[in-house]
Amino acid sequence: MEYLVTGRQAKAIDTYTIEHTGIPSLVLMERASLTIAEETAQVAAQLKLPAVRIAAVCGSGNNGGDGIAAARILHSRGYDVTIFFAGLREKMSPDCQKQLSIAENLSVPISNDTDLDAYNIIIDAIFGIGLDRPVTGTYKDWITAVNSASENGSKIIAVDTPSGIHTDSGQIMGTAVHADRTVTFGYIKKGLVLYPGASCAGKVICRDIGFDPAAAKTIGLQYITYTKEDYKRLPKRYADSHKGTYGHVLVIAGSKNMAGAAYFSALAAYRMGAGLVTLYTPESNRCILQQLLPEAVLKTYPDTAPDLSALSDQLNNYQAIILGPGLGQNAASENIVRTVTASDIKIPLIIDADGLNILSKNMEWLSKSTVPTVITPHMKELSRLTGHNIQYLKENLVQVCETFTREYGVICIAKDTRTMIIDNSETIYINLSGNNGMATGGSGDILTGIIAGLCAQHMPLSEAARLGVYLHGCAGDTAAFNKGFHSMTASDVLNAIPELLKEITLD
Repeated sequence: MEYLVTGRQAKAIDTYTIEHTGIPSLVLMERASLTIAEETAQVAAQLKLPAVRIAAVCGSGNNGGDGIAAARILHSRGYDVTIFFAGLREKMSPDCQKQLSIAENLSVPISNDTDLDAYNIIIDAIFGIGLDRPVTGTYKDWITAVNSASENGSKIIAVDTPSGIHTDSGQIMGTAVHADRTVTFGYIKKGLVLYPGASCAGKVICRDIGFDPAAAKTIGLQYITYTKEDYKRLPKRYADSHKGTYGHVLVIAGSKNMAGAAYFSALAAYRMGAGLVTLYTPESNRCILQQLLPEAVLKTYPDTAPDLSALSDQLNNYQAIILGPGLGQNAASENIVRTVTASDIKIPLIIDADGLNILSKNMEWLSKSTVPTVITPHMKELSRLTGHNIQYLKENLVQVCETFTREYGVICIAKDTRTMIIDNSETIYINLSGNNGMATGGSGDILTGIIAGLCAQHMPLSEAARLGVYLHGCAGDTAAFNKGFHSMTASDVLNAIPELLKEITLD
């Protein structure tokens, strides 16, 4: 698990380290500038040119100080480097002023020109984590110059965050530098992983410069993400076990012409390790699902007349329940959703797709439900549930989902380019696995099955949601490696799960 930080949190960590450890701010700046210089030297070596020219475009704040110091270090190592001062001397921070004075004393070339096309590498140190207003005037001209050089082949290295990107939201503040890589310090900034900021950041390199580890606990960081280190959270398999050890999943899914959704969810639960999966689906799906997934137990109902009493009596026989994929939105489907959400079971319930669409028209069912529930809406489904348009959701996703989870007592997996998981805890999960090849029909059905498979093995619902989303993305990355982004299908993601889990369990 890794933390992602906001701009305010990053400043607080910096201040805490200075005040509680006694490390001067200039020492932290020197450490940061060393990492920038080292990264720049690596890029220079990769260019394999007889001579490399480097420009450091620096603002008036501490971000500019980092860039000036990095330029000075590169100059001392024999690189052809010029500092382009894009700030105002009368507004320089004390540390930036100190770094500029040192650079001048060491005769590092300094220019105010905005023509950067002659430089092979440009260090972007105009704005750091404090930007909270649109970029205008001379600063906009500098960013335009940096991007123009990039279009002509220059490599751009951003310091901490690309200039013009909001550190928290990832939004472009009028205009922004499009970097090839971003060197950030201590913790990855949230705006570097959220779009469009992630598109501007390029490859993100996070380096330790000596922040006090106690700062994170004291400040109370709330945004987390999973990495390969979290593979260890996967439920263990035991020599002395049987199918009951790994739980029983009920998949309430499918309708006429929508058997595939039920199949994807059910097989994903099996792939994730569930001991047994039962499919509750219309009779019209029996033949195709028996052929596609003979491992599943089939319980069918007449397409328009499910036995709701029998269904209700059976719900306690399972360790996890999926509700909604391909279910349809007819009267029979509505009755099923109402019956399940109104039950008194304490079994994890994962609701997706048509289950959510039905609930969006009957929100009182969700508000009255006491079933432990996770919902998995994409932006359009979330818009129906909350009444907000998609643009508003993208700009206010955390606030909207926090309000929603408090009101309805559910865990919300808000699926988007960067999926977020918001529950009633203080922690918000942002997922960094996965790729655009997963933007294909059936991907969401697989996610529900993965989460249910983990829940069936007695993993707490919040943890199953986080690990499930992460592993779903990892399976998508494996599928993309095997098939390519353009050609991969949901079946490829499904078939990548065994390959992924084999790699995890054999490591």
